[in-house]
Amino acid sequence: MEKKELFKRLLSMIEKSSSEIDDLNYFYHEVVKILDSNLSYYNWTGFYFMEDGMLKLGPYIGRPTEHVKINVGQGICGRAVAENATIVVDDVTKEDNYLACSIETKSEIVVPIRIGDEIIGEIDIDSDEKAAFDDDDRAFLEAVAEIVSKKIKNDHIISKKTEKGETT
Repeated sequence: MEKKELFKRLLSMIEKSSSEIDDLNYFYHEVVKILDSNLSYYNWTGFYFMEDGMLKLGPYIGRPTEHVKINVGQGICGRAVAENATIVVDDVTKEDNYLACSIETKSEIVVPIRIGDEIIGEIDIDSDEKAAFDDDDRAFLEAVAEIVSKKIKNDHIISKKTEKGETT
């Protein structure tokens, strides 16, 4: 299957999960599972979420990491928040600010998850292949981040209505 066609199918699967799964944490796990099980060059797939001004590790699949909290500006993940941008690194060994999670990791892509202008988290993908991520991966993961953002936003709206005793 062509890469763009595969990405389209995976986006459809993630959209379906978004509408069918009520529990946010379970939804995050499902997204990670969909990405990891369908893209063999995605060797570490996970979420970080902003909490108390830092990135905190969320659900992931891959080798264990000691980086459960990351300061804004620190590493590729922290840089994505500081620069408010998707970061693609073709060769992590050439990055001064790289936080090594695994000696096998060769490249990384980090995509912010936003609600409005605020970064609330990010999708972090590592690959054991150099230059593993292209413009198609970037567009795909930015679309995934948008689905996740909408799910979080809708969940918070429903939670607020429930707290107020409103029904949907």
